[in-house]
Amino acid sequence: MGFFDRFLPGRESAGDGGGPQVSAAEARLLGDLSSCGFGPVRVSLLFSGTVQGVGFRWTNQALARERGLTGWVRNLDDGRVEMEVQGEPALIDRHLEELHRRYQRFGSRVCLDSYRFAPCIEEGEFAVRM
Repeated sequence: MGFFDRFLPGRESAGDGGGPQVSAAEARLLGDLSSCGFGPVRVSLLFSGTVQGVGFRWTNQALARERGLTGWVRNLDDGRVEMEVQGEPALIDRHLEELHRRYQRFGSRVCLDSYRFAPCIEEGEFAVRM
């Protein structure tokens, strides 16, 4: 169980059953975020699954803006979605949790395939890129 799992019930890793399922990559990311402390971080994410044609980019934008996160999200030609998100690690964790919760209601599968940390940059908001 990761640090944030103790405070956010219903978050389970792939194969545990019960709450929202997360990929092995996302489980690693959550562990990495829990050890980042409280300063802002920037993470580049690559999602697959049911992520195009379902409002995924716009949902990410709304969730990010609610939490004061910055960054961007865009569709890729191969059917995946790329996103960079910047902010406090706990807020990024909550963003991902709510994203899964919303799409799980519709039976949609959202899978984080990979991630990497990137340098923080100055930007004003979270945007959808075309």
